[in-house]
Amino acid sequence: MTGYNLWEAPDNVSMASVALAISGGGALSSFETTVLLTVDETMEALRKAGQIQYRAPGA
Repeated sequence: MTGYNLWEAPDNVSMASVALAISGGGALSSFETTVLLTVDETMEALRKAGQIQYRAPGA
């Protein structure tokens, strides 16, 4: 059985603490988190990505 939850925390460290406490109890066989970016963080990431000089392998 798979379940999903969406949580909001004041910062990543606070959410990591909750995730560690929940998964450390042993009641779950696996526990995965995904950090969601704000619109501002996404825009900043897009700007930075445009500055990265990446060449695909074999190109």
